[in-house]
Amino acid sequence: MNMESVKDEVALRASAISLAFSLETPFLLRCALRLKIPDIIWKAGRDVSLSVQQIAAQLPSEDPDLGALSRILSYLSTMGILQAVKAEEEGINMKYGLTNLSKSYFTSEDINPRSLVPLVLLQTHPAYVTAWANIHERVLHGGDNWKKSSGNGKDFWSFAGSDPKFSAIFNAGMVAVTKATMEDVLAVYDGFKDVNTLVDVGGGHGDALSLIIDAYPHIQGINFDLPQVIATAPTLPGVQHISGSLFETAAPSADAIFMKNFLHSWNDEDCIKLLNNCYHSVPHKGKLILSEAVLDLTEGYDMIESANIVDAVMLNCLPGGGERTRKQWTELLQAAGFSLSKIVGRKGTVTKVIEAIKC
Repeated sequence: MNMESVKDEVALRASAISLAFSLETPFLLRCALRLKIPDIIWKAGRDVSLSVQQIAAQLPSEDPDLGALSRILSYLSTMGILQAVKAEEEGINMKYGLTNLSKSYFTSEDINPRSLVPLVLLQTHPAYVTAWANIHERVLHGGDNWKKSSGNGKDFWSFAGSDPKFSAIFNAGMVAVTKATMEDVLAVYDGFKDVNTLVDVGGGHGDALSLIIDAYPHIQGINFDLPQVIATAPTLPGVQHISGSLFETAAPSADAIFMKNFLHSWNDEDCIKLLNNCYHSVPHKGKLILSEAVLDLTEGYDMIESANIVDAVMLNCLPGGGERTRKQWTELLQAAGFSLSKIVGRKGTVTKVIEAIKC
């Protein structure tokens, strides 16, 4: 027997088994975040490692399961989320410290205002998991997978609007994405400098608009979102909150309109309706500024993988949602009376800035 083929077969089998068990990582990470383990270690000191017993002493429990905690910490260290350090003290085998990856998982914004904890909690929410478990039904019968599974007859947006707890988790997750995305947007795009009034459509609580205004204080911002979203939006300097639905009315008038990860939620027909309601709100040569994924096969495997992950989330939750290529964006914008001006983005990031001009 060819030993090389045996080695290849063993490696393939190991990869197949690893994929079968890949669900464990996000849920054990969720466990660590709900217990605030990275925060516990951080508060002990930036370069400090703690034993299982020391971490357990900080948990909100009088009788924590040290064995379970030890096994979870060990697993997370193999994922690079924590660092396992051989302990020198007698009776202690290992201690656990932080890694560079840990920095993304502090629950306290005082430690890291760009924490991804809300995004992890959203992606591992039971409603998301139920929808994933039924994704084969989308293939077999089409339609709205979320509505048929997690939504109990409600589409994603209706479900979120009717469930305050889920809505809060979703909004927090989107804020986490916004903070990460806007750092990239503002680093590569300077087209806001000649904009005096800017509308953010689907802007949530105004976080993205607030970051733009921080960078360009002369801008008067209008945050436009659904009534149930605007109802809980905080007062922000330079931001006016206006409620409404872009499907039902034109966006508030402004020099330019900004939309972040918005149009990928809808099919082309719906997007044209939405864009038509933007067209009438900006002057001739007015700007439409989008922050969206652009599928590009020349970007390399990692970028294709990242875009496919986001596209899969759309497939799971939104029947018309999906990512688009440059050609598809160009055609979509033209159909609504806009001409694509440029696409810019940081190398290594799937989300780009798409600038279009009203014809």
